[in-house]
Amino acid sequence: MGQRIKNNVHHDFLTYLVFLLIAIAIWYLNALNKDYTIDLKFAVKYTDLPEDKVLTNTPPEYLTLNISAQGFTLLKYRFGLIYPLTLEASYQTLRKRNNSPQEEYYLITQSIFDRISSQLTDARLRYVLPDTVNFLLSETVRKKIPVKPMLQLQFEQGFFPKGNIQIDPDEITVTGPKALVDTMQYVYTRAKVYKKLKDTFKTSIELQSVHQLRFSEGEVNIVQVIERYTEATITTPIEPVNLPEGLTMKIFPGTVTINCMVSVADYEKLQAYMFRAVVDYNSVRDITDNQVKAKVAILRTPDYVTDVKFNPKNVDFIIEK
Repeated sequence: MGQRIKNNVHHDFLTYLVFLLIAIAIWYLNALNKDYTIDLKFAVKYTDLPEDKVLTNTPPEYLTLNISAQGFTLLKYRFGLIYPLTLEASYQTLRKRNNSPQEEYYLITQSIFDRISSQLTDARLRYVLPDTVNFLLSETVRKKIPVKPMLQLQFEQGFFPKGNIQIDPDEITVTGPKALVDTMQYVYTRAKVYKKLKDTFKTSIELQSVHQLRFSEGEVNIVQVIERYTEATITTPIEPVNLPEGLTMKIFPGTVTINCMVSVADYEKLQAYMFRAVVDYNSVRDITDNQVKAKVAILRTPDYVTDVKFNPKNVDFIIEK
């Protein structure tokens, strides 16, 4: 008997709950069919900006629209189920502020009221806030600026880069405010590290963007030739330079031993005459102490060798008339 009463109570509660939910749904649907007037924020996209100018401030990303519509429509707008509003900011719609030290323009939203209203579906626009949107424009200039790679290349043991990194294109056209473009010396690539390289390295890499500037290219191609290197030893004479006429300089020892790294492909063509070791008379002409040595300098090496070391660094000398 008790169980039957308990089941009846449970059944009655469920029936009540179902009717309550139905009543709430009917009330909610009825409420959404009514008209309301509310303020809603809409994202904004500005179009048709003057091509000979660049925008140097940030206009509002949202506008507040006071609109009247049915609840269903307002619900759609509230949940952002529409694309951003587009506002034309061209010379036809912008007005320039007089007596301004900068190129200040403004857009009166009331002047494009109909264009905004036409982008609303099943809603009536009443007014827009703010009533004025400000734009700070600057004269644009174009300048070719070299590209500088921000790469860290690490090589396998015994491998070295041959020549400089090749960049294509090695300069790009930069467009933007004159005050900003004139200060730029380089356009930089993204910073990246590449490890354990042993073959010719090729990649495309993005350029670092700069606010308010436009680049003619978004990325550049990079090539670095990499070859296996070996150590080479060359002996070459040390010669005096800037020696006045009538004087001779004897140097002890008269040769210098040069150690360098050279690619395997270039090893056979390496010759002593490609190097030049000198002692400058001007650096020792006023020396009276016989114990002082002259400093050796390497003035010429082939452009395909690297890691050049030599010995001796200093030599004895005698100057005679």
